[in-house]
Amino acid sequence: MNRPDTSKPVLRTLAAAGCLALCLCSAAGAAEEPRYFSSKAVGTTTADFLNLPVGARAAAMGGAYSAVAEEASAVYWNPAGLVQIPKLSAVFMRAQYLEEISYQYAAYAHRLSYDSVLAGSVLLTDIGSIDQTDISGNKLGTFTPRDQVFTLSYSKAILEFSDKDIDVSIGVSAKYIKSTIVGSAKSYAGDIGIMTYNFGDIPYRLAVTATNIGGGLRYDTESNPLPLTFKLGAAANPFRNMLFSTDVVFPKQNKPNVLLGTELATAPNELTRFCVRAGLNTQQMNDGLTGLSFGLGATLHFFSLDYAFVPMGELGSTHRISLTFDFPFRSPVFQRRDRTIFTKMKGISFK
Repeated sequence: MNRPDTSKPVLRTLAAAGCLALCLCSAAGAAEEPRYFSSKAVGTTTADFLNLPVGARAAAMGGAYSAVAEEASAVYWNPAGLVQIPKLSAVFMRAQYLEEISYQYAAYAHRLSYDSVLAGSVLLTDIGSIDQTDISGNKLGTFTPRDQVFTLSYSKAILEFSDKDIDVSIGVSAKYIKSTIVGSAKSYAGDIGIMTYNFGDIPYRLAVTATNIGGGLRYDTESNPLPLTFKLGAAANPFRNMLFSTDVVFPKQNKPNVLLGTELATAPNELTRFCVRAGLNTQQMNDGLTGLSFGLGATLHFFSLDYAFVPMGELGSTHRISLTFDFPFRSPVFQRRDRTIFTKMKGISFK
């Protein structure tokens, strides 16, 4: 039996969430210096490692992923997307960043029931060894800055807002953050996300997220705020194997910007996919970097191997490689026979 049409309440909910994000940005921007959510706020927040993109697929698509996230890395991008996993999902990523900087990410998600998923992740950075000197320039030794982020997420489909044409999910995350330079600082934060799945002639998804909601980090006597960020995301599948996505980003430490991403896939059979990806980050372009990103991906049965190449102008180039495991085979949500995000524990249907 079909549920009554609830698309209008859902759209009103998304619109209200978006308006709330804009109001918060405006209110913060109206405060005294530093004027948050503007170019005057650059350098006023700490823990920028919280903004390092995870997952090679997402990085290749320019970070325009809040309305796409559909495997374990949704813990980072939008916890509402976790309900798209099959029975379980895991992702492991290594990123070679600029100079000697590298970072690793791992996440695991497990379906509790057909409408709820529990997940966790860990992010570790390695900045490399740095010489420690006194005010006169005398070398005192070396130190190795490191950062750690542990996240626990829960995602649930909202049955009351779902019917034969639309599904809705919500997700929340709790984070423990530890950063070490010479001394250490600790903090706690949270994320929240909403996603809608619209099964029409041109299937599309909409998303609203708020990340890094919490107190700041204090290394000495002064506490600096975390990089609170709001995002409005959308993704569409105009053709079966083509995906376009965009995120409008409102970062506390900078002015709003736009991310764009695309993915083109080919599927020789039901259990194999090959993808090429590209993305554009307007914030990086404004900062004098290229803003472009590229990547490749291959899926064979339960495993996906993805690579992303992100040039950053004179700073150099970055590389990311990730391995994703989905069991059973994860079919893209808009290609499932049931036309729904709800997945039975015994398996998943696909065309």
